[in-house]
Amino acid sequence: MKHPTIFCLLICIFIITGTAYPGTTGKIAGKIIDAATREPLISVSIMINGTSLGAASDLDGNYIILNVPPGVYSVVVSIIGYKQVQFDNVRVNIDLTTTLDAELQESAVELETVFVTAEKPLVQKDITSSLTSIGSKEIELL
Repeated sequence: MKHPTIFCLLICIFIITGTAYPGTTGKIAGKIIDAATREPLISVSIMINGTSLGAASDLDGNYIILNVPPGVYSVVVSIIGYKQVQFDNVRVNIDLTTTLDAELQESAVELETVFVTAEKPLVQKDITSSLTSIGSKEIELL
């Protein structure tokens, strides 16, 4: 190579410019466990209010929310069968990890009663010819 100093200079410029720009986001990470059994909870929803950012816990109860813009947020942790936990004033800084661990307590899920009434439609769309049906009451009358 004729100009090794130019080659070395170009390599140095690429290395410096690649590391000169710091990140512009942070992350939120933590672990979700059951308060009574201390076992990790799987598929817990962790959402940042006011954004579309969130995550679900893995098999070990761990989660990571990446690319969170710096600021102060409210984070909600929820799963069916457990009480919802909300963390307020969660500060996210550039290039730092904010750790939020949660212990969820079981709660009873109370559902409303649903009543379903079966009705026979007046017109059956799948029948192309006339149909006559006779029930047991008509047979007894005969």
